[in-house]
Amino acid sequence: MEYPFVSVIVGIRNEEKFIEECIESLLDLDYPRDSYEIIIVDGMSTDKTPDIVKKYPVKLLFNERKNVAAARNLGVKNAKGELVAFTDGDCKVDPQWLKALIREMQDAPDDVVCFGGPNLIFDTDPVFGRVVGYAQESFLGSGGSAQSNNSTKKRYVSSLPNCNAMYKKASILEVGGFDERFVVGQDGDLNYRIGKKGNKFLYIPEAQVLHHRRGTFKSFSVRMFKYGMWMAELFKKHGEFVRWYAFLPSIAIVFAVALLTASLKYSTPSQVLFALMTVYFILVFITSIQVAYKMKSKYGLFALFIIPVQHIAYGLGFLYSFTNSPLVSNASSCSEI
Repeated sequence: MEYPFVSVIVGIRNEEKFIEECIESLLDLDYPRDSYEIIIVDGMSTDKTPDIVKKYPVKLLFNERKNVAAARNLGVKNAKGELVAFTDGDCKVDPQWLKALIREMQDAPDDVVCFGGPNLIFDTDPVFGRVVGYAQESFLGSGGSAQSNNSTKKRYVSSLPNCNAMYKKASILEVGGFDERFVVGQDGDLNYRIGKKGNKFLYIPEAQVLHHRRGTFKSFSVRMFKYGMWMAELFKKHGEFVRWYAFLPSIAIVFAVALLTASLKYSTPSQVLFALMTVYFILVFITSIQVAYKMKSKYGLFALFIIPVQHIAYGLGFLYSFTNSPLVSNASSCSEI
């Protein structure tokens, strides 16, 4: 196979715990060392991250705007390659990662501009993080996303998260790059605009990345609330849903409140609400059993609580943003790079 030059871009901030592991995995890629560069874009870290990065033969840039979208734009702007690959500072790539992406790119039609693979879980991560990770691999947790549920089949998908994705750089430049107003969801926004140009995304199960899961119950709830908020902003920006399942938690919350209110006067709404809640918790219970089986641990049953919290926090975040003044102005769609 041919080995085209690739610029691997990693946007980080305060990643002293994992960045060394990430960089070493990139340096150990089974790919000619003179055929790729590693660009680390640091968001003004306040820990030892920059000092650690400086020990390695990588290009270090500083991102004064701090957010990931700005980091990726800066990386693309300074990339030498016509192909740009993204991963995160808390990820570890498989040695065959880049080769698998390139092999598929060389065999794919010209309209396929983005390639990516599964987002795997470290078995050594804390229990809470692993439960969240495995829960989000389920249909209830991800809506059937190929990259989230680690599908073993190669197929076209509507989007690929940027912890594991490689683009033809021209496709990013054509739409003006990442929208730097998005604190989260910037990759979904970029992919939506790229897809609107008639381009395709290819999921490749062999292109594997391990991604550390972390956090606490509180930080998880806040993160899900923010994801819901920014998904609503994506809807307001584009006038349609970027992901088909994005509105379901919000509709469920509104419907449940409506039924609960109506049940104060009528008996039928309370019966309908009870039936729907029963079905929902049966699905959550089944998913929790699946999580426990994957983890080979009884702690997987914590998904009984984690999945409802994810749905409620996400739905409330969506409703909050949808019903308030937009956080993202419709004046422009992206930041030119």
